[in-house]
Amino acid sequence: MKHHPAWLAAGLLIFAVLACNLSKNNNNGNANGNSNRPPSAEVYVEQLHMAKDDNGEPGASTTSFSPSERKVHVVITLNKQKAGTLVRVVWIAADAEGVKNKQLKTLDYTTKATDKDIPGYLRWPTDWPRGDYKVEVYLNGVLDKTVNYTVE
Repeated sequence: MKHHPAWLAAGLLIFAVLACNLSKNNNNGNANGNSNRPPSAEVYVEQLHMAKDDNGEPGASTTSFSPSERKVHVVITLNKQKAGTLVRVVWIAADAEGVKNKQLKTLDYTTKATDKDIPGYLRWPTDWPRGDYKVEVYLNGVLDKTVNYTVE
């Protein structure tokens, strides 16, 4: 049986289109794929990253900190400005020196009409315990994105 090149090309084109659509449909989650955001959400987290401290401000983006870096930043970028969006940031020790899934701090914030970038930080009074941590960001009560970081 002889395969015609046009059929092969059509099959590859259909495969590429389907692969792109699947990728686009899964893009509203987070780095871990854990998002409960409804597909029709008006406001969502467009970007989320951890950052080193730079004289009290978010500095270089990173996912790894040393124990002596007592102030760690998270930077949340929303897809658009909208007053009244309820933002909850939950800092969690996922697995740090024997502590698992312990909530460290919760910060609540309601956006103003001009808010699109929302920086936050957590300061630890002593050296951070080594291990895995995460920050969960909820918008209007729904988990939108999670970012993981380590202290090593």
